[in-house]
Amino acid sequence: MGYLCALLEKDYTKSDVMMERQVFQTSSRRRWRRFKWTMRFFAAILALLLIVFITMFAMEGSPNLPFRHDYRSAMTASKPFMKDNKTARSYKAVRDKFLEARMHDNYMENYRRSHRFVGHGDKITEKFINEWNDPRIGVRAAWYVNWDARSLTSLKAGISQLNMVIPEWFFINPSTDRLETRIDNKSLSEMRKAGVPVLPMLTNNYGGDFNPQAIGRILSDKTKRTQFINSMLDVCRKNHFEGINIDLEELNIDDNALLTNFVAELSRVFHANDMYVTQDVATFNEDYDLKQLARYNDYLFLMAYDEHNSATAAGDVASQHWMERATDWAAKDIPNDKLVLGLASYGYDWSSDGDCNTVSYEQALANAYGTGAGIDFDDDSYNVGYSYYDDDNNLHKVSFTDAATTFNNMRFGTTYHLAGFALWRLGTEDSRVWNFYGKDMSWEQVKRWNLNNLFALNGYSDVNYVGSGEVLDVESEPHPGRVAVSVDSDDELVSEEKYITLPSAYTVTKLGHCGTKDIILTFDDGPDARWTPQVLRTLKRYNVPATFFMVGLQMEKNLPIVKKVYDAGYTIGNHTFTHHNVIENSDDRTYAELKLTRMLVESITGHSTTLFRAPYNADADPTQREEIEPMILASRRNYLFVGEEVDPNDWQPGISADEIYRRVIDGVHRGDGHIILMHDAGGVTRKPTMEALPRIIATLQREGYHFISLEQYLGMPRQQLMPAIPKGETHYAMQANLTLAEIIYHTGDFLTALFVVFLVLGFMRLAFMYFLMVKEKRAERRRHYPALTKENAPHVSIVVPAYNEEVNCVRTVATLLKEDYPSFDVIFVDDGSKDHTLERIHEAFDGNEHVRILGKVNGGKASALNYGIAHTTAEYIVCIDADTQLRPDAVSKLMQHFLIDTEHRIGAVAGNVKVGNQRNMLTRWQAIEYTTSQNFDRMAYSYINAITVVPGAIGAFRKEAIVKAGGLTTDTLAEDCDLTMRINEAGYVVENESSAVAMTEAPENVRQFVKQRVRWCFGVMQTFWKHRSSLCNPKKKGFGLWAMPNMLIFQYIIPTFSPLADVLMLIGLFSGNALQIFFYYLIFLIVDASVSIMAYIFEHESLWVLLWIIPQRFFYRWIMYFVLFKSYLKAIKGELQSWGVLKRTGHVTA
Repeated sequence: MGYLCALLEKDYTKSDVMMERQVFQTSSRRRWRRFKWTMRFFAAILALLLIVFITMFAMEGSPNLPFRHDYRSAMTASKPFMKDNKTARSYKAVRDKFLEARMHDNYMENYRRSHRFVGHGDKITEKFINEWNDPRIGVRAAWYVNWDARSLTSLKAGISQLNMVIPEWFFINPSTDRLETRIDNKSLSEMRKAGVPVLPMLTNNYGGDFNPQAIGRILSDKTKRTQFINSMLDVCRKNHFEGINIDLEELNIDDNALLTNFVAELSRVFHANDMYVTQDVATFNEDYDLKQLARYNDYLFLMAYDEHNSATAAGDVASQHWMERATDWAAKDIPNDKLVLGLASYGYDWSSDGDCNTVSYEQALANAYGTGAGIDFDDDSYNVGYSYYDDDNNLHKVSFTDAATTFNNMRFGTTYHLAGFALWRLGTEDSRVWNFYGKDMSWEQVKRWNLNNLFALNGYSDVNYVGSGEVLDVESEPHPGRVAVSVDSDDELVSEEKYITLPSAYTVTKLGHCGTKDIILTFDDGPDARWTPQVLRTLKRYNVPATFFMVGLQMEKNLPIVKKVYDAGYTIGNHTFTHHNVIENSDDRTYAELKLTRMLVESITGHSTTLFRAPYNADADPTQREEIEPMILASRRNYLFVGEEVDPNDWQPGISADEIYRRVIDGVHRGDGHIILMHDAGGVTRKPTMEALPRIIATLQREGYHFISLEQYLGMPRQQLMPAIPKGETHYAMQANLTLAEIIYHTGDFLTALFVVFLVLGFMRLAFMYFLMVKEKRAERRRHYPALTKENAPHVSIVVPAYNEEVNCVRTVATLLKEDYPSFDVIFVDDGSKDHTLERIHEAFDGNEHVRILGKVNGGKASALNYGIAHTTAEYIVCIDADTQLRPDAVSKLMQHFLIDTEHRIGAVAGNVKVGNQRNMLTRWQAIEYTTSQNFDRMAYSYINAITVVPGAIGAFRKEAIVKAGGLTTDTLAEDCDLTMRINEAGYVVENESSAVAMTEAPENVRQFVKQRVRWCFGVMQTFWKHRSSLCNPKKKGFGLWAMPNMLIFQYIIPTFSPLADVLMLIGLFSGNALQIFFYYLIFLIVDASVSIMAYIFEHESLWVLLWIIPQRFFYRWIMYFVLFKSYLKAIKGELQSWGVLKRTGHVTA
């Protein structure tokens, strides 16, 4: 004991301090060099593997796969028919009609227009409505139908050129005489997104035929008529339609007044509700009372088409002469500004055997392309056509309209001052009309256009199929055609159009052949560690082959299962790397995903794959762009596109095994197709699929169906669908890729297991901390402390070490002198400050009997504390920092613990440190940390005598315990932590007093904060290593069995791996798992918040401060990661570390 007291009394000098070697310090560079070369070795191996991977990724088409096609060459018509060149002649009849067009009396016209109904809409819709009355534009409408999928594609392509859409959505049910609606939400969404006015069409066409009886009964019955009108009004109001279009044909009614009265009543009701009423009228039909209909309708659409149709001989669909006569006939009774010209955008194919079919423009061109027919533009009718012989030697005559026809029709209508135009219909039009349909077609505007550019003939997206299988191979892609036009410069009409080269469509071979009772099983989205093995067991039990379309990300996580699937004899196909919708990707991303997945297959199995199925779009009869595009992109990389016809949608949330079973069995019985699509991964659970699969197989086998492999269906061996990687450079590069994949796989497994263990340990720690906290609080309530008086209060020395603390030192000592403890003195130790610290203390407190001022050569905080302790005879020491402000009762609160300790068991009592300068976000984050982490932990640990640090800012010590522990040492930067551990190891109890509050100054900028925390972190690391013998030592009880393991796991091991967890969480947010990641993180925040709330309640702090915990968890933790890794580097380098000093601001408030 005498030796230790002498040690404390020794006047430490700087050279004395430096002689004591620090923990981790070494004079040799060997440790650092070994670490650097080890890191370089692993970095070089990883770099080599990455180089191999990148090289293989960049190698196009490696290895060579079958079914390679030269897609740069496209099929063309061998000898396109060319019409003899003719001198373009002006179509005088058209211009004559323009000049002779009858106009109404100006006075009556102005009066009528001033009383015309004008509807309204929202801002966007009203902009389009205003265009209807704009003489430069007028109505630009088109009819939409649900029953042709291409109608939606055309709507999307041309909606920017339209200011009115007329969808065929209102029908008259002949059985009930009631309104039946068939509103297509997908197309309605497109219309609403564009803001285009929607006027649904009411038709009496039901089931493919016009039905005059039902509408006749409605027109004749006032009650039914009123009810029917009101039902239409209700639907229009509910869906915010801008009006209605009436298309009633083949009425067969005796009194035309019935129709007129119906329209009048409809107009009255709809106008009262700010909606338009329009009607379609057939050409040369005297049954219409056009004058009266024009009175009640806002617009009348003249259906100037079907001059020749399926019920007539072959001829023009709508020749120019005929269309002009029809317009002139209608204009006799319909004002020009109400007359909308309906335009044909389709054609007919008449056969000599009496058959006649409607054809779209693309179908007409595709047929001409396939038969080698030449297309003739008739410069008299402005219609186009051709003829050909079919395989049965039947002569076909095809007549249709194209963009040139529509252009000339619109030029006529513009000069005639018609109200606008309407296309029948979307889905059959020449897509070139969208180059001009929504524009001003006046002579002055058209004169400026380059019509050859306007009528450039691009390839089209139609698909020509060859064969009847469900596996698709693209033989050729579309290529543009070439057309030349001649223009009549007087009237700006297309007088001649020559189809020089026809464009092509997609040509797709549908591969596959099997018996009527043959079935192919396929599985998407795997592999999955839980579900795929179950599928394999079921397939093996029933001896059923199958093909698995795998996702690259899933393969990376389940390498052994991929190998197991292949070794079991099943075929593997490509299902992209991330399962993202291909149509939403760039082409480069799609190619990269295909390549990455294929490389994984090659690396794991030693075989490539030529099979592909697109996520979300696997139809065996693709017609839409979103279905065709993935097939085309895959074909460019030599893949076969495997479709499906029996899809039970087993991925749907909440679907039952019974429903999956029923859908598959019904689809097979209906003869939908031979390839069944199911899923062995994805979604929350695949349990219903697993339950349905054996039932499906057993039922179909019992009914005589045979399950065959995809190889049998295609008539190709497995080696052709999954060709082997030849032994050579490519093979060894694949093995290197496999090594990289295995490293990623096993690393992923390791990290997953590690994070699970961390989570479990974290929850166990929280639960144990809650338990300790409750126990400690109960123990505190049971303690009864006697009142402190001069008689029972032992003398206390408050030691204040200081180095360059001129900003805070005077205020700190002045605050200490206000303590309510009966008997104390202040020992101020200046540790060789280079500023005016010592002078200011002398100026303020010289002559004060309660303050003793000491000065010494700089030796660090531990040296200063030892020096101060050596100069007091008090049995108890309170140590504080020079920047700390104590509450007036802080010393009393600390000392009451010693007062009742009759057995001298207590060696130290920790106070409660709080941040006293909460001035910015950083200091607020530190305040939260002090309360929810440091102070909370000490309160809990106190119950099992496991406190690892009595903070240097405030702590009371029994001098005897300090002496027995050997005083404060300088071999670590965390002298307070080291002393606390040595006092504990010496057999003393360390307690906590949360009501003894000290307000300390926290760093106010990141640079100072990092400097402080590196010193703390490195110092604690040194201290842990110094006392490592206590780790898991049962003799040390709570300190060895809980505090030391807790420090190792939660202060070092988990934070070391936590950056990886954060990065993986960030990746997860952008890889389709955002909702799941958010859910897990929300749980973490809730648990984290519960601890914080509990700590704040115990400390009687304001809870609103915890709002700062959310940004703290995102940013503050990354600063702490940097601090930790910087401390690791310091330990590895083994350099001598100094205590340093932080720049003080004096902003602490008590």
